[in-house]
Amino acid sequence: MLKKRYMAATIALAASYLISQNSFAASTTAQALQQVLAALTITQVSDLDFGTAAAGDAAKTVAPGAAEDAENASFLVAGEANTAYTITLPADGVVTMTTGGGGANETIGVNTFASTPAAGANGLLDGSGQQDLFVGATRDALGASQVAGSYTATFTVDVVY
Repeated sequence: MLKKRYMAATIALAASYLISQNSFAASTTAQALQQVLAALTITQVSDLDFGTAAAGDAAKTVAPGAAEDAENASFLVAGEANTAYTITLPADGVVTMTTGGGGANETIGVNTFASTPAAGANGLLDGSGQQDLFVGATRDALGASQVAGSYTATFTVDVVY
């Protein structure tokens, strides 16, 4: 009989241990969240135009300015309203305008790109999700033997959230 009582007490103790272990357990839930921003776009509005110059002319700088003019390049950046973005301009030595076959005296370097707003993490879309971006640069001096013609190059302006 003692053995049965001992066994019953052991079972009761084990059951109370299991129940008490369960009473300390807890659980909850959480949500998985994601906000998707409107795609960021950049649209070219006007080209960077250094105008007309003669062979031997000094270097020329076109300022980015705060509004579109006859010389600066302009772009429309669009995306999520009231959101900041970063602007990346071409590095020096990357953009070269050419004419003809691009041989001797048929190239002109374009360097020192600048923008308004300034390159870096300085863009901020307005309440309608837009901002004008203006770009200027410096054209190298023209050589005394610079070949006459129309010189062109393309350059890339990157914007990213």
